[in-house]
Amino acid sequence: MSVLETPSETETTTPVRGSGPLINRNFGLLWAGQSISYIGDALLDFTFALWIAFGLGRGQSWAPLAVSGVLAASSVGTLVIGPISGVFVDRWDKRRTMMTVILLQAILTAALLLFADLTPLPFFPGGHPSLAMKLVALYVVIFLVYGLAQFARAARTALIGDIVAEPDQPQASGLIETVAGLSFIIGFGVAPLLFVPFGIGVALLADALSFVVAFLAILAVHAPPSARSVKRGERGNVRRELIAGLRFALGNLVTRTLLITLVIVLFGSGAINALFVFFVAQDLHASEQVIGLFPVVLGVGAVLGSLLGGVLAKRIGLVRIFWGSVVVVGIVAIVLSRQTELIPGLICAFLVGIPNGSLNVALMPLVLRVTPKEMVGRVMNVIEPAMTVAQVTSIAIFGTLASTVFASFHADLLGQAFDAYDALILLAGLLCLLAGAFAYTSLRRADVTPRTATP
Repeated sequence: MSVLETPSETETTTPVRGSGPLINRNFGLLWAGQSISYIGDALLDFTFALWIAFGLGRGQSWAPLAVSGVLAASSVGTLVIGPISGVFVDRWDKRRTMMTVILLQAILTAALLLFADLTPLPFFPGGHPSLAMKLVALYVVIFLVYGLAQFARAARTALIGDIVAEPDQPQASGLIETVAGLSFIIGFGVAPLLFVPFGIGVALLADALSFVVAFLAILAVHAPPSARSVKRGERGNVRRELIAGLRFALGNLVTRTLLITLVIVLFGSGAINALFVFFVAQDLHASEQVIGLFPVVLGVGAVLGSLLGGVLAKRIGLVRIFWGSVVVVGIVAIVLSRQTELIPGLICAFLVGIPNGSLNVALMPLVLRVTPKEMVGRVMNVIEPAMTVAQVTSIAIFGTLASTVFASFHADLLGQAFDAYDALILLAGLLCLLAGAFAYTSLRRADVTPRTATP
């Protein structure tokens, strides 16, 4: 038997169609656990930045670089562990993989309480860890937590394929993406309220407990035996399995198109992520106090888009949702680049968020419909690290261009004036239009209809 065959003792059963707002009991438990975990993660992300900026690095010139290190550590964890994790996710039981990973994340997060100066500890010189020890521990935990998250994300996608019928998978994806968007807004708003009066300890404890709640929710899920790439008792070959997953991801029309399109889109959107502070301040003439409204409004749009995406996918199809959302993102980004006042700019941010949310909803069901169950982990962990590379690279490139080549850029084109920030955001919009056209051309004849019959 090939290492890619599914052994008979682990053959999956076809899940029944759901009828409630959370589809079925098993998905409802999974969704509840993921919701708590997402909110805890977002809360922790913002709290880490506050801890460095206003705690560990208060008044220090290196504080901005240290805050950037949080993003760097999480990205490195994703890129280093992500691709290889898919091999093991495909070998293992998906529910147990999620439970194990969540427990490890809870332990790692709770371990940072040792570095929060809550009480003197005998194994540190003077009873407290040094600043260097705190920063090293922080970055190591971030690296491991985000690296382990790649196991959990791929296993969750495969588990949804086991417990949710194919016609209901767009709705499931919409619910997952909705809470992901809401968690950003909640974390952005709640983190200062917890950190300022209570300090880092409360945030760490809250996030550790969120993992515990997520573990209990997954524990209550009843899932059929999951497909595995290696049968019981057989030794796998990491290199061969990894290459097989990469070949499928690049060889299948749908997954290849998703990969290329998302890389282009995220490379373009990195311009907005890198430059929005400067664009809002200079081009939209906004004060420092209201700059934070831009990502919040964009997040609200993404939440609405996630809800709409799950509904519209049943009416117009996942393929149209996917390429159409990319095109709309490009059009609105171009319109955004031409704005000169705050309110129209915020409206554009909201409108960018809506197709961005719908785009994310389409990804998981499309992958599940064309990927063999025993390869879902590897395919997802080809696509998602590539997306991370595109976004991080884009932020670095667009940030560098705005500070160097485009630092004093001014141009007039067809009666429109451009500076560095709006020109680069315009370029991002054009890239999204290009990606949308590519996706439309590649996917218009693709067969992604559900294999599960609708009763």
